Amino acid sequence: MKKASLFIAFFCLSLAGFSQQDYQFSQFMHNKLLPNPGVAGANNGICATLIGRQQWAQFDGNPESVVFSAHGTVKPIFGGVGLSVVADRLGQESTVAAKLSYAFRTDKIGPGNLGIGIGLGFINKSIGQDWRSTDNFQQDVVIPDNGASDIGFDMDLGIYYDIEDKLYFGISTTHLTQTSIEDQAENPGVGVADDLLSYTVARHYWIMAGYNYDLNAEWQLQPNMLIKTDLNSAQVDLNLTAMYNKLLWGGVSYRYQDAIIPMVGINYGMPGSGLTGGTLKFGYSYDVTTSLIRQHSAGSHEIMLNYCFSIEIPPKLTKHKTVRFL
Repeated sequence: MKKASLFIAFFCLSLAGFSQQDYQFSQFMHNKLLPNPGVAGANNGICATLIGRQQWAQFDGNPESVVFSAHGTVKPIFGGVGLSVVADRLGQESTVAAKLSYAFRTDKIGPGNLGIGIGLGFINKSIGQDWRSTDNFQQDVVIPDNGASDIGFDMDLGIYYDIEDKLYFGISTTHLTQTSIEDQAENPGVGVADDLLSYTVARHYWIMAGYNYDLNAEWQLQPNMLIKTDLNSAQVDLNLTAMYNKLLWGGVSYRYQDAIIPMVGINYGMPGSGLTGGTLKFGYSYDVTTSLIRQHSAGSHEIMLNYCFSIEIPPKLTKHKTVRFL
């Protein structure tokens, strides 16, 4: 392994006692379903989002994450459904998680829409096998020859309230079951099982909020906030975005004791209606690292692609007869 890989591994292990395990995305305002199942169906249409993140560029074995989410309104079940899939990799550690969400929605609370959601799925953790030197050595029995992997049940709960194009607020908890993921193998030397992988997924709590303020007919300011905590420590993201003519946007975020994050993007309204007449969004952000790792990091890159469209159901035609025309 290169020196950079060893450095980042020991750096992350040194933070294990007080840092969160959940995924980190700078453009969180464009993918609110991932931490909060109550978002499902909030757009009164269908939305799909893809985000790719390369954290601490130029490190060998640096964190890399990809998330895909999609959700939409399903009126016959009084709410919305959603799907989130995440793939995350840090050195020898890999995570794959998938979750289906359902949110009951009601518009009878004030001027907005309330969603109460649940997410059910799985989370898989695995470690690789490229740990050792190729020189002659005495094998350590606690290092797995072929890696290790296990899968566990996962569950989220969330509440999300929004006033369309004006404000949103959500509170949620992820990994409610605090699943233990373990992989064991029998130690041939002593005839007992060794833990190749032992990992407990910590429960997390999330608070998100945002507001759209119209400066004039062309300019709009959009402050956003995201807080996540495992009750041992908290991470706070504060964002301010300026939107021009609902087409171009740019902004900056601050992640407490971690990064300053400029970002830019564009919204493009597709001509037509239905699937071909939605809104396509593209965004890019760059994390300028402010923590101690800044001496070794080239920052973090993130790309976001989002597409939303409405399904227009034609009104049902009704006929009637009168006694004058039979």
